[in-house]
Amino acid sequence: MADLLFCARYPFTAEAKAYVSAQGLELTSGLVEKAESRVKDALSTGKIKKIADLQEAREEELILYAAARMIVSSANNRYLINRYAVAEAKRASDYLSSDLSAHLDYVEAVAAEFGVKFEKSGVQFLVPLAAYLNYTPRSIDYKLANREVSSGKVKVSGHERVRMLEEAVKKRIEASLPIRSEFPSEVKSAGARMLALLPKFEAEIIRVGQENYPPCIKKLLEDLALNINVPHTGRVALAIYLVNAGVADEKIVEFFRNAPDYSEKTTRYQVQHIKRHNYRMPSCSTMDSYGICIAECRCGSPLNFRDSLHGRRLRQQEEQKKM
Repeated sequence: MADLLFCARYPFTAEAKAYVSAQGLELTSGLVEKAESRVKDALSTGKIKKIADLQEAREEELILYAAARMIVSSANNRYLINRYAVAEAKRASDYLSSDLSAHLDYVEAVAAEFGVKFEKSGVQFLVPLAAYLNYTPRSIDYKLANREVSSGKVKVSGHERVRMLEEAVKKRIEASLPIRSEFPSEVKSAGARMLALLPKFEAEIIRVGQENYPPCIKKLLEDLALNINVPHTGRVALAIYLVNAGVADEKIVEFFRNAPDYSEKTTRYQVQHIKRHNYRMPSCSTMDSYGICIAECRCGSPLNFRDSLHGRRLRQQEEQKKM
C-alpha cells in the first residue's frame, strides 16, 4: 500500500505516479486555479509554498502537482519549464532536509528513485562516482579536484547529499516537460496567462562591444539566454566582467532575469555589492579552475582580451603590409 504522505511530499516519484493512476484522482476547475497559483509562485519567487498541514491535503497536493505540470506544458516555454523545475526541486529539498531526522527512510527512498545509494562514512557519506558526476551542480565546490575520491566513490556531507538529490529532481522534471497531450480548456487558459507573465526582453540585451567579449563571457551570456542554470562562480565572474565593461546596472540585472532561479532583489544586490567593493576579475587560470574557460586566449584575464585581440589584429595587419 502506498505511503500517501511520502507521495504528497515527493510527487515526482514512481510511487506517487502509481497512486494517482490507481486512484483515478479527478481534476476540477478549483484545483486548476490552485495549480495556477503554484506555477505563478514558481515563476515570481522561485519557490512553491508548502501546505501547512500536508496530512489533510495529501491527495490534493498530488493533483496540484499533476495539474501544474499540465499548465507548464500547455505554455510550452523553456524558461517557464526551467523556472518551475527549480522551484519544485527546492520544495523537495526542503522536505528532504526535514526528513533527515523525521523520516530518514523517505530520504533513502528518494535517493533510490534515482538509483543512488549513499553509504555512511563517519559524519559524511560515500556516493558512487557516476552518480556524483551526474547529480552535482556546476560549481567549483563540486569539482573532483577538490574532492576525496577512493575506490570509485566520492565523499560528501549531509547537506551535499540533499543538494545532489535536489539537482536530480530538477533534472528529471526538466527532462519530462513539456507533456505532449491535449489539455482541458481551463489548463490551456492558465498556460496562456503564465505566458503573459513571462519577462519581456530580448535574448541579447547587451549588444555594445560584444564583438570584443572573450569566448568564456560569450558562452556565459549564451547559456543565460538559453535558460541554462549558470553556476554561482560563473554568474559572479560574468557580473564582474560586465561591471568593468561599463554596462549599466539595470541592463545587467535585466539580462540575469533569464536565469531559471532568478531573483531581482538578490541580483541587484550582488551587482551593487561588486561595484561597491571593486571586485577583481578572476584570472584565466581561475576561470579554468571554475570550469568556465573554453578557449586558449592567452590574455591572462578576460578583461585583457579586447586589448590582446586588437593587438593581434594590428600585428596581423602590419605583417600583411610587409608582404
